[in-house]
Amino acid sequence: MRRFALLLCAGVIPSLGAAQGFGVYEHNTCAMARAGVTAARPCADGSAIYFSPAGLAGLSGTHFSVGVTLIGAHGNFTDDFRAHKTDLDNPLIPVPNAYLTHAFSPKLTVGIGVFAPYGLETKWPTADFEGRFVGYNTDIRSIYIQPTVGYQVHPRLKVGVGFAYITSRLDFSTQRVPGQPFTFAALGIPTGTDFADAELNATGTGFAVNFGGILKVNDRLSIGGHWLTRKTITYDGTAAFTRLLTGLILPPNNPLNVALGLPPTQPLPVDLLTLSAFLPDSTLDGGNVSTAITMPPQGTLGLAYKVNDKLSVMADYQLVVWGWFNTVVIDFENPRTPDLTLTPRNKDTHGFRFGGEYQYSPGVTLRGGYLYHTASSPADFVTPLLPESARNEFTLGAGLDLTPKLHADLAYQYIRQNDRRGLVNISAGNTGVYQFSAHLFGAGLSYTF
Repeated sequence: MRRFALLLCAGVIPSLGAAQGFGVYEHNTCAMARAGVTAARPCADGSAIYFSPAGLAGLSGTHFSVGVTLIGAHGNFTDDFRAHKTDLDNPLIPVPNAYLTHAFSPKLTVGIGVFAPYGLETKWPTADFEGRFVGYNTDIRSIYIQPTVGYQVHPRLKVGVGFAYITSRLDFSTQRVPGQPFTFAALGIPTGTDFADAELNATGTGFAVNFGGILKVNDRLSIGGHWLTRKTITYDGTAAFTRLLTGLILPPNNPLNVALGLPPTQPLPVDLLTLSAFLPDSTLDGGNVSTAITMPPQGTLGLAYKVNDKLSVMADYQLVVWGWFNTVVIDFENPRTPDLTLTPRNKDTHGFRFGGEYQYSPGVTLRGGYLYHTASSPADFVTPLLPESARNEFTLGAGLDLTPKLHADLAYQYIRQNDRRGLVNISAGNTGVYQFSAHLFGAGLSYTF
């Protein structure tokens, strides 16, 4: 059952389109357009609920905003030995968000937000891709529902806190080669033959806390930060296997006829049922599975500077403590399937974000930004589930006042990831190069009541 070990170790890690690890940071179109720089000056549309809860304080009236980011990922793996290139087959991935806030007084504002700070979807073709036995389709979705309070303690100091309810779902699919390839090779069955499709589905829930503060140093300079606490989610689900025909026919008088009690002279189609006779140490019956995954803590520290009445510049440092994600235990209820303990040894990631806004006209705001982010995956565990490396990202966008109460935001983000060597076979080590890039498009609407 090692397939699930590999999936959880590498696959519980964005949708290959946003932040590093399995983090997602594009939860608001305005913030995305300025490279996610929000710690000291969040956008005035309620998205401070995620980016900096203190930013709710002083937000007057009632605001409702909704948005979506579409992630179009492109990537490939080139094998060292055959120089064979396989392209990533990801769909266009939507990441929605919504925020609602209400000011009860000039100092006190409350709100609720729905966003997805952790998630993943990677999909590779199942035909002729060397890494399909590690995993070819991984889908992880973690939804945070966060009530939040922001309060202005002093004209120069704001604080805020939110309590997030987390609901998360895992879907994994993989194909595997039998555990005794030398035996099957002796029968004329090539190593790397697909004979079964395995799928793991599981769900879990939990709670986390998000808090922050903003200090207005003077009329031009503000500094701020926020911290989202870690939470370990326990997942319970099932493992299931689907029989695949190999298209191979063994000749008469082969050893499998004897093992299965069939007439020696009968030709034998090779599939899951026939090969299972040679797998005494595992089971293909499926059953219940459980595991636990830590959603790591993350935080930002940044500043915002008002150059003049039209131009503002901002910078953030972001830390995600992926070092907590060191051990994954996969517990199979079926006693014939041994439990597994894995140590992915992930590293903390560091992000450096720079952005700005320019008030082009009373109803048009132009935005842009740049960010650099380090990788969480160690050099010896870059897999098809997350072929991750350090990234450079560029953003631009605009805010448009459509009416006195209705506002629209548009954003575009380009991700260029450094090429990185990785593996498609756990036992063989790094045997090729992964390349990755992505185009992200965001759109949002906010309404002031």
